[in-house]
Amino acid sequence: MRLPILLSLLAPALFACASPPAPLTEGAGNTLAPAELVRAHLRAAEQGDWVTAEAHLADDFEMQMKGMPFWVSIGRPNGLDMHKARKTAFPDFQFNEQVVREEGNAVTIAVYLTGTHTGPLDYPIDEVPKMGPTGRTIDLPAEYFTYYVEKDRIRRIFGEIPEGHGPPALKKQLGVED
Repeated sequence: MRLPILLSLLAPALFACASPPAPLTEGAGNTLAPAELVRAHLRAAEQGDWVTAEAHLADDFEMQMKGMPFWVSIGRPNGLDMHKARKTAFPDFQFNEQVVREEGNAVTIAVYLTGTHTGPLDYPIDEVPKMGPTGRTIDLPAEYFTYYVEKDRIRRIFGEIPEGHGPPALKKQLGVED
């Protein structure tokens, strides 16, 4: 098969994977406002309350990320791994989220992570090197996440990390890169 034909067949599937799903305007079965549940989930993660944070995730939870410069898909078993590693490295971290949009069962937030690097850094991604505490504070630029809430549980998160944000900004603020 020729490359142009193969690309034309794969392009719609790849585009669908890299795009957030449409929000549900009805039928999500929520009794709580989605933004309220998302905030409760984020507060639990900030406090290191992993039982509560995990209870907010649906059994079929999935997270998809684009940016950093890779594409990642994460299921429920690993849904809190990054938060746990962050809490260890930055025990005082905060999301400092701002709701950007609410539509149906979807809540889009901008996250501005802050914290002090007083613990070992061991993120579950290769883009951030493992390192001991530096004592430096971080105040990262925005990362964007759309949470899809169904039956009062977070069913899906779609994240977008703008170029230069996420791991590159973290490394720069920790003095790993100029």
